[in-house]
Amino acid sequence: MVLNSPDVATALDLLGLTVVPEDFEALACQVAWTHPAAEAISDAQSLAYRVVWEAVEKRIESRKGGDL
Repeated sequence: MVLNSPDVATALDLLGLTVVPEDFEALACQVAWTHPAAEAISDAQSLAYRVVWEAVEKRIESRKGGDL
């Protein structure tokens, strides 16, 4: 099964988040809080995590002027 990448708003919703986190640590903590390790993450949620990760990366790059 091939899944289409969700937009950021849909990805946030799939992960139980309301806003793009400030950094990668905040993203990991917020996802861990809403998805206990004892429960498997779905393929859709895994793809959503990647979409939100990329949104966080863009946020960081925009703050630093593109220098990571």
